Amino acid sequence: MRCWSTVIILVWAGTAWGQTQPSEQTPSTAEQMLSDMLKPQTPSKDVPTTRPQIEALQPVGYVPQTPKPLLREGSDIWQRSGHLRKVPDSLYPQIVFDNSEPGEKLPPMLVLPNLELMKMENAEAATTRDLKFVVSGTVTEYRKKNYILLESGPQDLSSRLLPPPPPKTEPANPTADQMLKEMLAADSQPLAPIPKRPPLEADRTSGTAAVAPGAPRMTVLRENSPINDRLCRLAPTPDGQQEQLVLDSDGAALEDPPLIVLPNLKLMSMEDAAKAAEREQRFRVSGILTEYRGRNYILMDKVVLVPLANQF
Repeated sequence: MRCWSTVIILVWAGTAWGQTQPSEQTPSTAEQMLSDMLKPQTPSKDVPTTRPQIEALQPVGYVPQTPKPLLREGSDIWQRSGHLRKVPDSLYPQIVFDNSEPGEKLPPMLVLPNLELMKMENAEAATTRDLKFVVSGTVTEYRKKNYILLESGPQDLSSRLLPPPPPKTEPANPTADQMLKEMLAADSQPLAPIPKRPPLEADRTSGTAAVAPGAPRMTVLRENSPINDRLCRLAPTPDGQQEQLVLDSDGAALEDPPLIVLPNLKLMSMEDAAKAAEREQRFRVSGILTEYRGRNYILMDKVVLVPLANQF
């Protein structure tokens, strides 16, 4: 009985002592806790502040290709050799330059339609060999791509497909009588007739090929014919793959066929202006025509936006 009493007294004394003994760490007040929460916390050096970027997996041997800078519009290409290649899902073929000659390395360029392109295509269709062409032209720029409008070279492309003519055999020292006979024979021969100019080709989208019945038959203008300060509007072609200029005719006959627009910076400006306008825009354009497969195309060199207040 005495032992249990001793234990009870010791427990009671320890409890009383713990209540009266001050603790070493006093609890913080509510104001201190609030101030600690409002203090800006400095991030730890071990914790990254941004999410790490995930590296894309590439196959073995992959070499990243840097995009080649575009040539400025109006740059000239002179006497560069290359091959004509078709491009899937593209309206235009491209010329792939050999880049074997010394000089600037040229990337492949899409070829704009004109008579020179027709000659190249006809020459390739006449043979099974892989032809190499020497081309010159002017570069255009459209939607981060370079195009080239070919110019006529010093020789006709068709002449390169024919074998060279045999050399003429002439006597080493012709006598005076032989020279006189040759001169008299040349004078007696009739003059060769002057070749007639081929007739103008008709526009294949007019006449019987037109959608509207009884449409007038349009002729195709000669290549390099100028178009000066013509009022027109921009509209898509019937297939929706290209843009064309619908000319406002000066007379009442309305016999001016639409002109397909060749891609360049001027076409980009017209497209942007037409998209930003609330209603159909009118433009005054100037340019040079090309001819390809019975249609006229225009390469614009001047475009003026007509204010909406002056269009009616």
